[in-house]
Amino acid sequence: ADIQAGKRIAVHDGKIVEARVFFHHNPGHSGGPPGSGGGGKDTSTCFALISKGAKWKTTESYVVDATNNDGLSNNFVKNGISTDMTTWDSQVAFDIFGNENLGAVVDGPDSVSPDNKNEIMFGSISSQGTIAATIVWGIFSGPPSGREIVEYDMVFDDPDYLWGDATLNSSFMDFENVVTHELGHALGLNHPSLICTEETMYAFADDGETKKRTLSAGDIAGVNSL
Repeated sequence: ADIQAGKRIAVHDGKIVEARVFFHHNPGHSGGPPGSGGGGKDTSTCFALISKGAKWKTTESYVVDATNNDGLSNNFVKNGISTDMTTWDSQVAFDIFGNENLGAVVDGPDSVSPDNKNEIMFGSISSQGTIAATIVWGIFSGPPSGREIVEYDMVFDDPDYLWGDATLNSSFMDFENVVTHELGHALGLNHPSLICTEETMYAFADDGETKKRTLSAGDIAGVNSL
């Protein structure tokens, strides 16, 4: 269940859609800072959109495959995802993220065309230093009023990281910390400037980090701008 970089265009419900791929890296990879940093500004200007106007038009369900190599229980994974969805939903007037679709099956990230399922899973990611990756399908060009997001698929790199609750063990890559970040992409946010180190949507994370569980001023301004 890998996500590869590269441009993709497909037809979805009679509309031409494209994919945007977002990689969440460890510090020191992909031109990032040598460490997790700190002391960056936390202001309402610290956000970036995938594309102005590109957002969900309706509340969307999702499907989860909690299978992992680190012994995380089904409840741990699913409760974490649900909690982090509420973190974003609590900032806006309607729910962006809906309920889990228990009748659907995760069959891997959709790199060729969307399949009408928002899928969340663990897997292998070949891009070096990548903690997690999300592919977002949507209409990102043309008049902003006609832009929208139609699907997301999310993969957490299982072989290269030890996932868990970093409040209990700082050697863990904190699951909720990273989920909250990836959900920001799923709802239409991009990575902000590298000076915005305190934002949930800051592009880099490290073992033991938990601050991305809580949204900062830029994250809140970003979701509200959509």
